[in-house]
Amino acid sequence: MAHRGGKSAIEWPLWSLPKSWMIVSVPMLMRLRGAAVLVAMGLGVGAAALMATAADARTKHSWPAAYCFSGRWDLRTEKRAITVNSGSYVRARFSGTGIIASFDVAGNERWQQTPTQPGSFPTVAWRVDEGPWKEAEVAASLSLAEGLIPDRHTVMLMVRGMDEHQNRWTPPLVAHVTFTGFALSAGGRLDGPPAEWRAPSLKMEFLGDSITEGVVVNEGRAGVVEGIPFNWPWLADARRSYVGQTALGLGADWRQVGFGATGLLLAGSGGVPGALESFNLVYAGCPRDNWQPDVVVINQGTNEPSIPRLEYQSLYHRYLSLIRAAYPRAKLVALRPFNGSQGAAIRNVVEERRAKGDRKTFFIDTTGWYDGPLHPNIEGSAALAARLIDAPKSQVL
Repeated sequence: MAHRGGKSAIEWPLWSLPKSWMIVSVPMLMRLRGAAVLVAMGLGVGAAALMATAADARTKHSWPAAYCFSGRWDLRTEKRAITVNSGSYVRARFSGTGIIASFDVAGNERWQQTPTQPGSFPTVAWRVDEGPWKEAEVAASLSLAEGLIPDRHTVMLMVRGMDEHQNRWTPPLVAHVTFTGFALSAGGRLDGPPAEWRAPSLKMEFLGDSITEGVVVNEGRAGVVEGIPFNWPWLADARRSYVGQTALGLGADWRQVGFGATGLLLAGSGGVPGALESFNLVYAGCPRDNWQPDVVVINQGTNEPSIPRLEYQSLYHRYLSLIRAAYPRAKLVALRPFNGSQGAAIRNVVEERRAKGDRKTFFIDTTGWYDGPLHPNIEGSAALAARLIDAPKSQVL
């Protein structure tokens, strides 16, 4: 991969929470309905075996229904929701005058960007009701709102950015967020989620590399705007990436799965393997769950321009077969990478698959959409999102 916010929120350590606050994050054990494991032809033996042995693990979910998680999370352990993906988020509806988010930050590290620039823990963004977005580093406890009117409210808390160079694949993880629950002011409670959160009208997954992750989106702001230091967790911004802006613009519930410097075969930053190996996992040893999207947007090819076209076509066929096995009813949307790399090979694969009967696979030609730096900034991401919002409406949805 070619590499080239806001002021700190009020924080209370969990052991010194005001006595007027109470913790409400005690989960109730739940079980999700199991689903048969689908194994596509062309998968490696190791990947197929992992899928076969992971069926039970995919059905376990230990959080209460009041928490609505979107994105790829490891939810198998009580009071610990772990993600390595920027763009993963959790929503809740609550009654009360204040809300705090708690995290386990024991495994996180601050790596300095330069000798003069301090590092940061992973960053998050959140909004309460339809208020303005706020941003901060994760901390043991992070105040999201206080002094609210004593009424029902909603909160959306999103993983905003991480240092992609830190280990994020093989435990013990460094670049990750471990969310441990919400705490509410005295008399507050978590309420049941709205029906549209549990049964969204549009579910999307975006698969790709650092561009999909939102790396360097904040270039020009990080280190310039007060409160946004110049380091990787602040340079990245999943919400303002083309993915976040597209999904929010479409009103979709989405999963954002981007790993810097990766390709189909190419292993990338943070120890993440290529997409053919990583697709069925949240991280090493943690299989993805049985969630099913309506639309999958695939943006691969940027980091593998040197692979001969016929060889890349074979790899891309395998990748689409892997995704189709996982999501048999989804519409698969293969993008021409914004820099054009492997665009002809990707178009050929989609046309071949459609000719063989997979009419739910589409190619979107992005020629002319973008001519800026490899990693789009906020404005470039907004322009891409505007095109991508329109293209699925006319070609896919």
